[in-house]
Amino acid sequence: MQEGKRDRSSTATDDEDDQRDEYGRKSNVSLLDQHTELKKKAEARKESALEKQLKEEEKILESVAERRALMGVAELAKGIQYDQPIQTGWRPPGYLTTMLPKQQEDIRKKFHILVEGEGIPSPITTFKEMKFPRTILASLRRKGITQPTPIQMQGLPAVLSGRDMIGIAFTGSGKTLVFVLPLLMFCLEQEKRLPFVQNEGPYGLVVCPSRELAKQTFEIVSYFVRALEEAGYPSLRGCLCIGGTSVREQLEIVRRGVHVMVATPGRLMDMLDKKMVNLDMCRYLCLDEADRMIDMGFEEDVRTIFSFFKGQRQTLLFSATMPKKIQNFARSALVKPITVNVGRAGAASLDVVQEVEYVKQEAKIVHLLETLQKTAPPVLIFAEKKQDCWYCLISMSTFCSKEWRQWLSMGAKTKRSGHGQWMPFRRAEKDVLVATDVASKGLDFREHPARHKL
Repeated sequence: MQEGKRDRSSTATDDEDDQRDEYGRKSNVSLLDQHTELKKKAEARKESALEKQLKEEEKILESVAERRALMGVAELAKGIQYDQPIQTGWRPPGYLTTMLPKQQEDIRKKFHILVEGEGIPSPITTFKEMKFPRTILASLRRKGITQPTPIQMQGLPAVLSGRDMIGIAFTGSGKTLVFVLPLLMFCLEQEKRLPFVQNEGPYGLVVCPSRELAKQTFEIVSYFVRALEEAGYPSLRGCLCIGGTSVREQLEIVRRGVHVMVATPGRLMDMLDKKMVNLDMCRYLCLDEADRMIDMGFEEDVRTIFSFFKGQRQTLLFSATMPKKIQNFARSALVKPITVNVGRAGAASLDVVQEVEYVKQEAKIVHLLETLQKTAPPVLIFAEKKQDCWYCLISMSTFCSKEWRQWLSMGAKTKRSGHGQWMPFRRAEKDVLVATDVASKGLDFREHPARHKL
């Protein structure tokens, strides 16, 4: 018994010594870090075996989902693996093929362009050297575009070369032209070789997360298509497939043969499931604002859309950020991709001045009214909910001067009428637009209005 007591006492003494040694070792660790570590240990002890098992199962399912290849059903069934990018007929100017790597890096460094990948084409600093038709150059000048932006300098040569690409750029960087102009050139090439007939196409597909962004992208496509047709080039047909519009009208365009389709995931999935449209001939796919598409819950829809392809395609993925899911998409869907990163990922345009003011909730409307009195139009106001939009509109209608009152516009109506709400604002027929986040999804207002967030 005495020996047992001595053993227990000696064991307790050893534990105390170990504890003292542990605290001695941590004497240079802050109390906050020690508290955090102790808290983690306590939480770990509370975790039951069942919870651990569930977490392990979730990790396994997540890893399986990440490894699911973004490929067509036929490709998966035949075990087809693409290891080389699509070949195109575009070639850069001769002097660029002999440009030294250091010279290319100097250009990228000058315009703050970061690139990753194999065999990256040299950046090109003028639209003319990219070999676009004269009518395209004239159309760009009419829009006030004379020099390419950094994302266009590197992105356009990469896409014209047939390379898969991940474009990361701030809002307003001009990334839309990076996928629209090459797509139209490829469609012209296909139309000249063999004109599209009924029920053929699309050759190129652009998927956008929101109806408003899809409409804006389709307007840009239509602008250049009209310019090419007026200059005597073959007529290209485009189709806008989004919810809230007539399926019959969209189907009529598809039946005539369509070159370019701009769509949202929901309507596109519906038309694919009902076999109203097929992607047998589609060789060009662009996912615009892919990170926002993932955030909005369209990940499975995008995976399903990939399963409808029948052959290799050039895939472009544009994102403001580079989260893990986007990286997984890139690994499973793109072939030797080039990553072009311009500016700060996820940041606003450097041409925009942002001022943040902290205001109490009950003082927001008063502060907004005061700000309106000293702000020149146009003004764009964002609110989180539709009720907030209505409350803001009523307050301004009541307390603002008559000059402002007659110009107020509402941007929080139904999705069906949302497009018509911001068009008068864009045409400068309205001075103030009150909107939910609908107007923030990639919409471009060239006049740089003053913006307020409630």
